[in-house]
Amino acid sequence: MLFGFRKYLLIGLFITASGLVYGEVIIEPTPDEGTQPRLTIDSQNNIHLLYFKKRINRPSSREGNLYYRQYNAEKRQFGAPVKVSSSAFSMQTFSIARASMALTDDGRVHVMWYYPRSAEMIYSRSNAGRTAFEEQRSMVQQYQDGIDAGGDIAAIGSEVALVWGAGDLGAEHERTMFARFSHDSGENFGNEIVISNPDLGACACCSLAADYFNEEDLLVAYRSAIDGVGRHMQLLTIENVNKEITGAYYSPLHKNQKWEASYCPLSTNDIFKVDGGTQWLVFETESRIMKIDLTAQDKVSLVGEPFIETRQKNPALAVNKNGERLVVWGEAISHARGGRLNMRLFNSEGVNTGYEIPEEINIPNYSFPAAAVLPNNDFLVLY
Repeated sequence: MLFGFRKYLLIGLFITASGLVYGEVIIEPTPDEGTQPRLTIDSQNNIHLLYFKKRINRPSSREGNLYYRQYNAEKRQFGAPVKVSSSAFSMQTFSIARASMALTDDGRVHVMWYYPRSAEMIYSRSNAGRTAFEEQRSMVQQYQDGIDAGGDIAAIGSEVALVWGAGDLGAEHERTMFARFSHDSGENFGNEIVISNPDLGACACCSLAADYFNEEDLLVAYRSAIDGVGRHMQLLTIENVNKEITGAYYSPLHKNQKWEASYCPLSTNDIFKVDGGTQWLVFETESRIMKIDLTAQDKVSLVGEPFIETRQKNPALAVNKNGERLVVWGEAISHARGGRLNMRLFNSEGVNTGYEIPEEINIPNYSFPAAAVLPNNDFLVLY
């Protein structure tokens, strides 16, 4: 078993019994004894890391700050940390309150996170050189009531979107998704607006994923709460967000997106954009991780069975230029426990390559895994 923060690497190419060769999978703990890693890749294939680190002088507390680092692919290591949050805050006891990160073409890193004590959505952005972050801003005033989980941030060109869910916690069937948009790389944001159908509700303690299809259209993947039980994975597209929004529509629900539950699943999901515009989503349905190609939304498939009969949670994925898809997640998770790391590697045809983690790796408490693609098509996994 691997506990703590000892580095663990899977060295060498993965070769199947048939002789097919796939990229190397490199597994490492989050740097700086951090937790809750988020990885993103910019248009130049640079990897960027956002993570939470507890304050050194208060080791028994969950209070700490967000930090940013950029990955050096040649040295295979992360650069020096840059503090993101202007003030320390208490990390939420579960992964639904995860911070999120996106980059605009001017080089700025944009970060959004949740303050649980005051139920605020906080935003900050870096300078163009990514050497410092601006004073953080509280971004939600009008639609703040009932914020209970993390939102998501998306960016493309000079466009930035902040998305979150809110509404009466006792009436999930009436909760709604909201957004604010910036057209100048986060300098200014428009008004808070409703973007989802209120009749579908919104799960109170499930996080969401958002990303731009292009500079005009934004996808939001979130869990509804129809009549308090229809906790389906909804795929909502908002049209012409770079100007005046002209419409919105929901994609048809596949059977693997449907989940009838009277309780909140405390779920998360993740979107990965591939070179050429293809996007993939991973999410949870009935305690199992699903994946979907967002350009062919009629195909939603189970990622894989768990090690034992237990719940799979907190998925992340990465897709390399060869079309190979790595999906990672945690298993045997409680409200605080990070669980055991599991993953599947699929070839470009979507066939499971048979890759398995050779040893047991345990995710730190309150944390979850993240995945990215290195410039040479290898995969990097942090936990």
